[in-house]
Amino acid sequence: MKNLKKAPKEKKKIHFFSLPSAKISIIYYAISTISIIAISLVIPLILNYPPDSINTPFDIQMSGIAYVWQFTLIDILALFAIYFFMRFLFKPIDNWFIHKDNPKYSSQKNIDIIRKKCINLPYIVFIVELIVPGIVSLIILTLTGSHESTMIIKLSVIIVSFSCLFAVSSYMFSKNIFAKLLAETYKDNSNIGLRISLNIKLLMQILPICIIGLLGMGLIGYSKSIKSAEDTWFTVYNNELNNVFDTNEIYTYERISNLLQKVNLYHDKDSVSTFILSEDGKVDTISGKKPSNFVIEYTLQLSEKNNNKTYDSYAVDTQGATIKVHTKSKSYYVCILYDTNVKESLKYITYTFIILLIIITAILITIINSISKDISAVSDRLSHISNNEEVDKFTTIPVISNDEIGDLSKSYNSIQKMNKENLQKIKNSQDLLIEHERLASLGQMIGGIAHNLKTPIMSVSGASEGLSDLIKELDMSIGNKNVTEEDFHDIASDMNEWINKIRTHTSYMSDVITAVKGQAIVFSEEQVYPFNSKELFKQVEILMKHELKNSITRLNIKDYTTEDDLIYGNINSLVQILNNMISNSIQAYSLIKHDKETTINLTSKIEKNKIIINIQDFGPGLPDNVKEKLFKEMITTKGKEGTGLGLFMSYSNIKAHFHGEITFETSSKGTTFNIILPIHKS
Repeated sequence: MKNLKKAPKEKKKIHFFSLPSAKISIIYYAISTISIIAISLVIPLILNYPPDSINTPFDIQMSGIAYVWQFTLIDILALFAIYFFMRFLFKPIDNWFIHKDNPKYSSQKNIDIIRKKCINLPYIVFIVELIVPGIVSLIILTLTGSHESTMIIKLSVIIVSFSCLFAVSSYMFSKNIFAKLLAETYKDNSNIGLRISLNIKLLMQILPICIIGLLGMGLIGYSKSIKSAEDTWFTVYNNELNNVFDTNEIYTYERISNLLQKVNLYHDKDSVSTFILSEDGKVDTISGKKPSNFVIEYTLQLSEKNNNKTYDSYAVDTQGATIKVHTKSKSYYVCILYDTNVKESLKYITYTFIILLIIITAILITIINSISKDISAVSDRLSHISNNEEVDKFTTIPVISNDEIGDLSKSYNSIQKMNKENLQKIKNSQDLLIEHERLASLGQMIGGIAHNLKTPIMSVSGASEGLSDLIKELDMSIGNKNVTEEDFHDIASDMNEWINKIRTHTSYMSDVITAVKGQAIVFSEEQVYPFNSKELFKQVEILMKHELKNSITRLNIKDYTTEDDLIYGNINSLVQILNNMISNSIQAYSLIKHDKETTINLTSKIEKNKIIINIQDFGPGLPDNVKEKLFKEMITTKGKEGTGLGLFMSYSNIKAHFHGEITFETSSKGTTFNIILPIHKS
């Protein structure tokens, strides 16, 4: 049979439009195109473009390119700029998206780079969108024809407004894509990158909209006032021309010039000019500045079509009234060009804009700070819970509003209430576990103690039988003349010897019963009193005797303290802690093969006004996974036989009830636990 080769795993194909950069580019380009179309429609209306001055041969003659193609060019440039800009910025994100099943690209280091990009990019792009469209548009408009500075200033206001709208819109619509990427790369690690406060986020989304509204209202108001002024002044100067000139009369050029000088001018000399324009484009300036090429061409081509009006340029507040008169040889256009801008109106609009912007910004900051403060109150409380700070205290947040923030406060209060109840349940369960552990250890201990008590009990029983025999012998000796006084002394001596043996054994049994009783009762705060290491080690030695003997382990006790070096607390609690640690050391020896007696050192000494109790074994040491979690959670190396409660509760007990510390050192040559306790001062 031929060996069948495994078919190579088919590589998953990633469609271009599924890439994050493509999705973001589509959103940004769509919003950019809509904004550009809107700007192209709004500009002629708000800036009072001269009639028939865009998308006509006249427009091409003046600007070199038709109005519609100016914005088409901007849109095409925006497409390429967005595409290449996004491809550059999103290159690491696209690479991860394509190869995310590859462990190399899923490393924590690479994930951190992706998350940092996803957090920072929205703000970077937001700033770019506020600045770049205006710069690019103004450069193009400046390079494409006779656009005067006043026009560019007005266009700047419109472009700034739409740049704000573009930036806010694209930020809002692209957030979902960034949010999905952040959710997909989340691995329980803290967010990295720019941290923008909620106040700033809300302000950067709301304030641009307010700026758009203020600028829009200002421009519309100014545009309407200019339109009204244009109509008024055109009527005035058109009547003046019609009163002086008769379109049906044949004039000489000298008479036309003399009559034009007699026309009443209602503007100051810097705001008005008069000139005579021949049909072949020659200009004779009578007063004021020389007319622009725009005025000349518009007058020749379009003024008669538009009720004898002429204009100085696009979006420039200078308009003119014309009348066509004739000589024998040719016709001339007599023109009065005058400013229509309302300087006072523009000044008031500017002041109003600045004042309103300051007021709106102050109001927004106040409102946003209020919202942020309410949210921060819940966030801070939740932070306390997550950091285990006073989690057992049931504190509520007052609900002061009937809205989403009020709902958030209610939810927090419900969580805190459940947290309090769950903590109580955990405490109750923990108490039961501790009690179960204590009783299990006690049961095992009593089994060993019962075995140890057999010898003294048998000895006491033998002594009682010996005493019984001596009593009978004494009774039979009474009245017997053969029994001497010395014999009676010998009987008494034997009886005394048996009584001493009974006393020794009963004292030992009393100590055992006392030690067991101490472990059998439930610990409480009322059972605390000063004791020394000698009392402590005596109970430990009694209670651990059987377990040590069965495991062929010697407990090497060295006490370098005095009887006056006292520990304050519950001695039975500390006995149980030491017993647990000694049992752990015995268990550690069971993990290595040995046929000789093993040793556990139990030492007490004084260091820096502290009592240090060391429990040292020479076993295999603690594994790394246990070292990292020791004292922090319940962990055991005994498999199903262990609960992990021992060391965890020992640490908690030493901290809470003895105001001490537990440390450890471990290596492949053994482990030492150090119990550090304050010396009791009477």
